[in-house]
Amino acid sequence: MAYKNILINSLKESFIAIWRNKLLFALLFAFQIVFFTALSSISYRYVPIMVEKEQAIEDYFSSLKLDEESVAASILQRKSVLGDDPLSISRNFNELVRNFKIYSFNVFVLLIFFLSVSWGLTHKFLSKSSFRNPIIGILKIFAVLLVYLGAIYLFFLSLLDVSFVQLAGENFKLLIKYVVFLFFSAVMAYFMLISIALLGTIGLREIVQKTLAVGIKKMHYILPVFFVNILLLMVSSALLFYFIEKNLLGLLLSIALLVSSFVFGRIFSIRVIERLS
Repeated sequence: MAYKNILINSLKESFIAIWRNKLLFALLFAFQIVFFTALSSISYRYVPIMVEKEQAIEDYFSSLKLDEESVAASILQRKSVLGDDPLSISRNFNELVRNFKIYSFNVFVLLIFFLSVSWGLTHKFLSKSSFRNPIIGILKIFAVLLVYLGAIYLFFLSLLDVSFVQLAGENFKLLIKYVVFLFFSAVMAYFMLISIALLGTIGLREIVQKTLAVGIKKMHYILPVFFVNILLLMVSSALLFYFIEKNLLGLLLSIALLVSSFVFGRIFSIRVIERLS
């Protein structure tokens, strides 16, 4: 019963807070749109380059004649089985990885900045006593995010230090590394969201102890919160794809719902986690 009460009461409080602070909610909504706009701009700059390099590798491989007769003829003529310019594969691959590293760094910086400000404003949105100095509050969140996201990002960069030959020849080893990375990232993201939700009521000195206590002992409360937030995102995303070529009004409403889902998710998470602490 207590389990249901916490979730239901937190949902009610979240909707009440939004109703009473419409202008602040609109500010959070607008800031979320700014984030998506900035992310789209970064993606527009780097993704086409990466796609071009990937396509160049695929085109080169598709132009190769790797049937038995052609391979035998190349060997007899002492020619490379991989064509006239096999080094172009590694050149394009290295360029693809280099641009992907630059792209991921830009996304990393954007995420830390946006999450610091958005969560800081959300804390202020919910309680006037949270972060009496908003700048200090945002810097506290920034410091916590730097630890969590920094660890994920450094692990991610280590996966990119691979040559094309290693990528082609060590598929199983790389698969294991990717699985470990995904598990590590999920665990870090779980505790990260708890930490930044708690920062409105506790200091940095207590954050590790409180995060572990809430994250481990109250996991059965927190996981449904994440499930609700993910469900909202999935529903709004499904509506977005459904209306994308059918109805302009439906498309605009589904975009608004998707953006609102991110804002509401932060509000709901803070309400539940603060109750649990």
